[in-house]
Amino acid sequence: MRSIVILIEKLNGGGAERSAGELSMILDALGYNVTLITLLDDIAYPFSGDLINLGKNTTKVSRLGIKFQKYISLQRAISKGNYQLILDFRLKENPYREALLNYLVLKTKAINMIRSYHVKWYLSGPAFFSKYLYRNYVGINTVSVKIQEHIEHRYGFKNVKTIYSPVHLNEIKKQAAEDAVFLDRYVIALGRLDANKQFDKLLDAYNNSVLHKDGIKLYILGNDPQCDSIKVLLLEKIKAYNLEDKVQVLPFAKNPFLYMKHALFLILSSKNEGLPRVLIEALACGTPVIAFNCDSGPSEIISHEKNGLLVENQNFVALTKALNRLYTDKVLYEQCKQHCDFTLDKFSTDTIGKQWKHYIDGILG
Repeated sequence: MRSIVILIEKLNGGGAERSAGELSMILDALGYNVTLITLLDDIAYPFSGDLINLGKNTTKVSRLGIKFQKYISLQRAISKGNYQLILDFRLKENPYREALLNYLVLKTKAINMIRSYHVKWYLSGPAFFSKYLYRNYVGINTVSVKIQEHIEHRYGFKNVKTIYSPVHLNEIKKQAAEDAVFLDRYVIALGRLDANKQFDKLLDAYNNSVLHKDGIKLYILGNDPQCDSIKVLLLEKIKAYNLEDKVQVLPFAKNPFLYMKHALFLILSSKNEGLPRVLIEALACGTPVIAFNCDSGPSEIISHEKNGLLVENQNFVALTKALNRLYTDKVLYEQCKQHCDFTLDKFSTDTIGKQWKHYIDGILG
């Protein structure tokens, strides 16, 4: 049985982490021997296979000492496991750390799992250095065609393959169907309260729209203790606009699909993405979406005016108009709602599983 490692910082907090857990379940079902290795003790998302949590038993030493301990533990775990392939989900912003890991630790065949259009998070240093540093990686996996084209053009890599992140559509629909009562009529945005999501500018667009004047509320799910400073600024802006009774900033929900299911539509206002799962998840819940046509992902999920609206990238005036249009144009809204599943088959676990099996078996020969 072929043994595969999924290497990631943690299994909580974002789309990449959720995708890693779901990919472990797909590979396990396909008959691979799967092990997840996490660097931090933060496990929330479901997964399959064995788990090696390198952050769980870290001794109380200096921060540098903790990192050194983890690298030694990682090297031992990989050597002991005799794995055939590593799917490396880690962020790789530090070129010196990557040089150390690639030459002393990650000697097994590996695939660089790039989950965002901001590829500098995954390819350390300038292009020529990245080409040298990652020359022994047997492949680069991306979650959108635009990311693949960007990497091929900028870095000249030839071993780039796009396979979309798997989404358990049936499980989402099952959780979305649970009993719940929502008294408000609302639209929704989800994600960490970081600068990339631009929730403060989304608030401007909402304030300039007809939504709040008609009593349609805005729910923002993404409260995170690590983003308290951004939350404070967002709450101050809500107060300045006198929208305290119209806008709710809520923590991540155990079942966010209930919130998606009962929303009028979902809004994505990011600067950039990889493959924004929230769009797929909202559509699986039967909820239309509005998104900037940012790099990357939305244009590979949304069929404009069929299951949602694509908005000119970073044009917040156009975003306000899109909010108004999808709310007031009842014919358009019903058309989008009826066709929510129009593009979803290509993200199903069955489709993605077949692609991964073909990809891995081709690499391992």
